Amino acid sequence: MHNAPNINLAWTMLAVEECFRLGVRHAVICPGSRSAPLAIAFGRHGGIQTHVAHDERAGAFMALGVAKSSGVPGVLVMTSGTAVANALPAVVEARMSRTPLLVFSADRPPELRDCGANQAISQAALLAGAARWCCDLPCPTDEIAAEYILSTVDEAFARACGDAGAQAGAVHLNWQFREPLAPEIAPWNIDWFNTIVRWTKDKSHAPWRATRSATASSVALTNTLVIVGRCSQVIRESLSKWRGTMLADVTSGLAAKGTAGADLVLRAAHDGQGNAALREALRVKAVAVIGDAVVSKRLNAWINQHDAVTLFGAGDPRVDPSHRASISCCAPVVFEAGARLEPHIGWKRALSCATRAAFSAIASERELVEPTAIADATAACRALERGTIFYGSSMPIRDADFLALHPPTGWQAGSNRGASGIDGLFASAIGHALASGQPVVAFVGDVSALHDLNSLQLASQLNTPLVLIVLNNDGGGIFRYLPVAKHADVFNKLFTTPHGRAFTPIAKAFGLAHESPSTRAAFSKCVSKALGRKGATLIEVSCTATASEAARMRITNTSTTALAKEFR
Repeated sequence: MHNAPNINLAWTMLAVEECFRLGVRHAVICPGSRSAPLAIAFGRHGGIQTHVAHDERAGAFMALGVAKSSGVPGVLVMTSGTAVANALPAVVEARMSRTPLLVFSADRPPELRDCGANQAISQAALLAGAARWCCDLPCPTDEIAAEYILSTVDEAFARACGDAGAQAGAVHLNWQFREPLAPEIAPWNIDWFNTIVRWTKDKSHAPWRATRSATASSVALTNTLVIVGRCSQVIRESLSKWRGTMLADVTSGLAAKGTAGADLVLRAAHDGQGNAALREALRVKAVAVIGDAVVSKRLNAWINQHDAVTLFGAGDPRVDPSHRASISCCAPVVFEAGARLEPHIGWKRALSCATRAAFSAIASERELVEPTAIADATAACRALERGTIFYGSSMPIRDADFLALHPPTGWQAGSNRGASGIDGLFASAIGHALASGQPVVAFVGDVSALHDLNSLQLASQLNTPLVLIVLNNDGGGIFRYLPVAKHADVFNKLFTTPHGRAFTPIAKAFGLAHESPSTRAAFSKCVSKALGRKGATLIEVSCTATASEAARMRITNTSTTALAKEFR
């Protein structure tokens, strides 16, 4: 850093080294002129992998995927102007899912703001409504102490990780730069480093300032049914051998035999005429809801019927849509079983019965449709010890959750369910692959795929196995479940929005391996082959929304019938 050619590079090299010391290992660089001091500092560091994204929206979601996979902030570097606005969707998802993210944008100096200078907008607070913190840094100068840069990066990292008194999320550092932007020689005072000698000479390469995370307190639960959404690794570990009954969302990392399938059970208990004996068997004294909101609408409705509901891991954003929680605990916690905690017999029987019947029904389905594709791809993943299944925010994650098609043992679950957006899904899955270095299988709907086609360029750069499964039912199939579906004059044109596009030719244009199987057997072979291939493969499953819904109904009816025989 003493050899920095100018003060701009001295500041950014200092910041990048501090990012490295804090644990950052991935930076996504979006090309631009004003951001050159940042891009060069990351590119020349050597300890941080850099990934180039031509589009800031995709780049932001890729950095978000890195953070969701690793738990360590990914860094997004971009230039000034509308580039910053493109990061907003990922910043929103970061806040809603409490995911650490560092956004570094370049900006014009004060004299070029609000005067008509090219590519200059009011951007310093542009992300403030969604970011955890925004800081508008001054133009680099050796008249500002070097420790200011180190301490500001430390604060940004702590706030992004939720270690500064609030929840995790995105932090936006806006860097003002004057010329020279390139690594050209311009005199500066090298004695500027003298005030941070303890940092520059630290052989352990510790950051300037360490931030201590809050110590998790222990909570004992007795006579309580546990419902778990996406949660921290510490919480997952404390619940991994839970001897009570747990209802685990597909995003929780705890969904398994005996914990998944609550939606199937509640469909049988409440839909149509319902099942009074089953409803009675499911009664509980108290409910503990842990982590983020669960996917199942029925499970959320069932939670809302109870008065003794305690929320753990909530906060900002609040996770209490019914406003009926009696206690909310935002502090970090771990769980232990109370001395008298026992499995809930009704729920245990019901989950076993429902999922056994559903799996049998899925196995007997002949057509390759959305639910069977998810089932068969999930089964193919069992051949490998580790990986991530990434679920698209619309029908894919709902199918996986309600049919109890959870990741195999050793595999992680990924999603963008914080804000449940359908943009940036390819890019987020790519981020998971970059950070983990392990195979990723992503289920994405066709409309979601249309939103993120440019991210196929990012996929083409991967060496890690990435299987992008596009479930193409020619439009927004999820709208069929809404009341607007009854209004035929506007429904098809304005809501399902059929597009008539095939995705394998698009994948070919980006140089990706691609497949379009038409049978379950062929599809399974394609997935297994793709998991053994370096790089990305796009597999397109073409089916109709009607056929997929018919399969869902057959599977549900089989499960409901089995529960009716079990609970009379």
